[in-house]
Amino acid sequence: MTDYQTGRPWRWTPGQKRFLVLWYLVDADGRFVYRSGVVRRAKGGGKDPQAAALANCELLGPVEIYDVDDDGHPVGQPRGFPLVQVLSNYEGQSRDVLRVANAMWSREARDWYGLDPGETRTVVKESGARFEIPPSSEASGEGDPVTAVVLNETHHMTAANGGARVAAMGRRNAAKSPSHIQARLVEFTNAHQQGSESVAEASFAAWQGQQVPGYTGRQDILYDSIEAPLSTELMSEESRMSGIGAAYMDAPWIDRRRINDEICDRRTSLADSIRYYLNGLGAEAEAWVAPPAFDALASPDTVVADNDRIAMFLDCSKSQDATALVACRLEDMYCFVPFGDAIWQRPHGWPRAKPWLVPREEVDAKVRACFDRYQVCWFGVDPSPAKDESAEHLYWMQVIDGWHRDYAKKLPVWATGGQIKGSSVLFDMRLSTFGAKERNQAFTLAAELVARWVDEEGEAGPLRHDGHPVLRTHVHNARRRPNPWGISLGKVTRDSSNLVDAAVCMVGAVMGARIALNSGKLRKRGGKGRTVIMR
Repeated sequence: MTDYQTGRPWRWTPGQKRFLVLWYLVDADGRFVYRSGVVRRAKGGGKDPQAAALANCELLGPVEIYDVDDDGHPVGQPRGFPLVQVLSNYEGQSRDVLRVANAMWSREARDWYGLDPGETRTVVKESGARFEIPPSSEASGEGDPVTAVVLNETHHMTAANGGARVAAMGRRNAAKSPSHIQARLVEFTNAHQQGSESVAEASFAAWQGQQVPGYTGRQDILYDSIEAPLSTELMSEESRMSGIGAAYMDAPWIDRRRINDEICDRRTSLADSIRYYLNGLGAEAEAWVAPPAFDALASPDTVVADNDRIAMFLDCSKSQDATALVACRLEDMYCFVPFGDAIWQRPHGWPRAKPWLVPREEVDAKVRACFDRYQVCWFGVDPSPAKDESAEHLYWMQVIDGWHRDYAKKLPVWATGGQIKGSSVLFDMRLSTFGAKERNQAFTLAAELVARWVDEEGEAGPLRHDGHPVLRTHVHNARRRPNPWGISLGKVTRDSSNLVDAAVCMVGAVMGARIALNSGKLRKRGGKGRTVIMR
């Protein structure tokens, strides 16, 4: 292949080589390690040429495993009857990739391989193998015997514009290939707009889901993103140029000074600067906190020792949203998901006709394990308004009552004070309940405080977190929600599938930690490291 712009031999960049090595990695059974992939790059970072070159390799290169040499290395061969497809929202985006791919073949190469290049398909004349742009209709392309699928510009592909259906068709066509072919799909995208529910966002979430501690499935999504450091300061030219250099480190052809000028242009929004030129997940106007700022506070190696003092918050759901438990260590405001798995939500692929309920016994066991392991100084539970189908009471109320009975004397600070309506653990935020206004006000003030710690104080502030993928995703999903007491947080829309429950729990845990510290009921540790409770 040749460089379509210079006419010189094509050379993969270091980053592209790294992706190729991983993309064609096989396991001991001769199967590709990665079932699907995502290449995320800054604007102008070379996505189309990389996609075109990879598609050409799939068309004519030795990409099919057929043997293992004496040293145990897999040996490839060209596919017998390849069908490579490029799919996009619009035919023009697919044409761009095919046009670049055709320009990579010299006249000698076209004659040698018998290539007949065209605007919508390139055919190998003797075999009928082809690289094509399939019909725009989803139904027309369903069932094509593909050997490789390229999705282009997946940050623009959504359910509303039909892109999600096209992407799903491509995945289905790849999935049905025979085992000796192992057809796969790879996406090329810019950083997605958070909350857009695009194909790129869904793929990012799927990859994040495979990184969750305790995930038992195959980690078979290859996500390759070259980004500016989270610490990049756009107001500082030195930091800005350094960030541009990092985001485009694999694109030496880019005019970095021009990119810098585009970022400085008042017509370029902050979110677009981060998304397109730094390849980051920039905050939208309604974002509760800036995602890069929150990510920069991750400290996954921090150890929370047995017997450390913590506050906990549990946001309950019955079946639709997530049920999450997040803790905050009193000494340093370090937030973490206890045991790495204290988040429950409907499993992916669960039949819609089959009821799924949050397993109360598992949540109960996890809460009790926290009381056994740590010094829980404050514990708040916001129950779901859903009712138990077998009774008139709330789905969670019996479990909450059990925690109150068992831990009321152990908790130095109760979630809800008062002799008549008090509870050691219940922190009901439904406005119809007694004292809800005061609880919502306290939570809102905590949400504003945490947002200020993240966005304004950053690493100089007290907040740190364990970087749990679900907590990170839920914070990224959270949007600013004004109420009578200030700015709280919530979902994009009430029915959105972009959940925020773990973010709510983090705020609640910070709120509880501060309530406990300011209560006057705690003092320095007594014998055996226990906290002395002042009554």
